[in-house]
Amino acid sequence: MDSYDFSDESEPDTTTFGYRIANLVADQLQSGKILGYAHRDYCGMGMKVNEDQQFLYGELYDGEFHVPTLFETRDLFITWLSAQSTESLARLDADEFYQKNQVITRKRLLEFIGCSN
Repeated sequence: MDSYDFSDESEPDTTTFGYRIANLVADQLQSGKILGYAHRDYCGMGMKVNEDQQFLYGELYDGEFHVPTLFETRDLFITWLSAQSTESLARLDADEFYQKNQVITRKRLLEFIGCSN
């Protein structure tokens, strides 16, 4: 008899995003777009560029950034993001509520940059 796994958990995606995706994300952010949800209370993780052209990555509450990580230059942001993966940004070391809760994933990044795969 075959056994099937019907859990919602898929295999961890540890494939790094790479420079191509990171550069395209940076382009979108520098064009003024924000990657993040804007609803009441905790909105997950997001990214944007501030008025000083610094890149921000951090938690959003009520659609606003709360103590984000700041990348002073595009190159620093791209170097960091290109080395990340869905798994590394899943917040697995945080309290259970935050783990995989509205985090940055490959799927979200690809949707953000307008790629289907």
